[in-house]
Amino acid sequence: MKKLIILLFFPLTLGCEAKNDFDDIYQSIDLPPFRTNNTFSQPFRILKTKISDAALFDAKYGNTDLSIGYVLRYYFYTGINLSADSSELISMNLKVFSLQDTNDVSGIARDAIEEIRKMEYGSLEYEEFIGKYLSDCIDITKIQNDCIIPAVYEPVCGCDGFTYSNSAEAQCNGVVSFEKGKCD
Repeated sequence: MKKLIILLFFPLTLGCEAKNDFDDIYQSIDLPPFRTNNTFSQPFRILKTKISDAALFDAKYGNTDLSIGYVLRYYFYTGINLSADSSELISMNLKVFSLQDTNDVSGIARDAIEEIRKMEYGSLEYEEFIGKYLSDCIDITKIQNDCIIPAVYEPVCGCDGFTYSNSAEAQCNGVVSFEKGKCD
């Protein structure tokens, strides 16, 4: 009988310990995710950035009425760590993706979302988001994840409200219309 009680109690203590580890990770995030997915090693992604001001993530995401922080934290299950030593995205299966070191909130968010859209589960999140907010501007079937973009800087403003380095970059991202010049 004692062995049976110990066998039943032991898995419960392991489960509690794992929950506490998750709580520690969650508590250490400056801007925690609004949604989690418990089917992965880690229930959310982590965006580490050198940016230190959380208020910068309140800026509008392209031509939507949503903030950059909300888009990342809700639609892409991503917590944000501010004032990190480098810029990187840690996926739900703990794979690390290096991102461009920048203080441009829009740029770091776009880089992170570009990596997320290449992931199996992330591609579904991306399709859901685009379908809801930018379906008239981005054709998902035209996106080329490993597109070669010329190094020529001839900025164009996409209908999604983002500036692309040139028309080739806009087309690789599925943007259906754009105008010469930077977005305002």
